[in-house]
Amino acid sequence: MDEESENNLLSLLKSSLRIAGDEDDEMLKLIINASWDSVKSMIGTQAEFFKDNQSFKLAVLQQSTNNFLNRASSSDVDLFDTKYGMQSAVLHLKAQYQIWEDENGTTE
Repeated sequence: MDEESENNLLSLLKSSLRIAGDEDDEMLKLIINASWDSVKSMIGTQAEFFKDNQSFKLAVLQQSTNNFLNRASSSDVDLFDTKYGMQSAVLHLKAQYQIWEDENGTTE
């Protein structure tokens, strides 16, 4: 992920989580990068597909939010369950990715 994308997602995530200060920025960047890799690995490997893809950004933000809000190492309950939202986002992106591959002549 390039620095511009990272900073854009950091700003959106902080706004979504209502975080005003910058003391958590390094941890949030770590969460964003891990979420980016995680969501991307569920979809495909062609970097061009993910550039400026709003659905992908939303999925990364959903995953990042879930990771931030549930960052305790163990818990007997999920504080915020986003499983179904992520499943829907990933399935949507997989379909978009297949169409994109067909149109661009690239395959895994």
